[in-house]
Amino acid sequence: MIRIDSPVMAAGTKLANLLILNLYWIIGCLPIITIGTSTIAAFSVTLKMTEDREGSSMTVQFWKAYVKNLKHGIPLSLILLAGCGSILMDVRMIEAHTGDTTGLLTAGIVLILLLLLHFIYVFPLEARYQNSLLAGLSNARGIFLFHLKRSLALTGILLAEFLLVTQLNTPMRTFSILFLPILMIYTISKAVMPLFRRLEENADNIRN
Repeated sequence: MIRIDSPVMAAGTKLANLLILNLYWIIGCLPIITIGTSTIAAFSVTLKMTEDREGSSMTVQFWKAYVKNLKHGIPLSLILLAGCGSILMDVRMIEAHTGDTTGLLTAGIVLILLLLLHFIYVFPLEARYQNSLLAGLSNARGIFLFHLKRSLALTGILLAEFLLVTQLNTPMRTFSILFLPILMIYTISKAVMPLFRRLEENADNIRN
């Protein structure tokens, strides 16, 4: 008989909470321009989950963070959507172009790198700290470059998760929207939380 406090039950509970959180994330993204807001709110929960201190009401935590981060979340959404739209446009231009596409390909790669530099860490930063918009993007870029090996490894893991779920012809592909976003958000949370703890400890040591 499985005990209520067993590791299996704990893992099952966390999985169920993540799936519910993914549903909240989808609902929060529905206006499209609130994708950033919903993502920050999801990170506000998953960062705590990585340390098993998410508290009793995940629902309250998510929606409270959602309302709190509308001001920064919407501009970040617009920047992200503009970047992704530009990359998509670049890809379509490459497909339609019959001549040399080196310039278009270079532009697309630069855009992808800029999005990676700024958007892998900006949402968890916004979820945990108070920053201005420009400071948040600058700090996200700084963390990516300072911890380059970890950041590149994380990028590879996220890409592998995305490809494994979306490119294999399995039932997971059909229902990927129901779990893939929160899987990637939780993966980033697990990777970034030790960095945040280290930064906070260093700041405390400096103050003391």
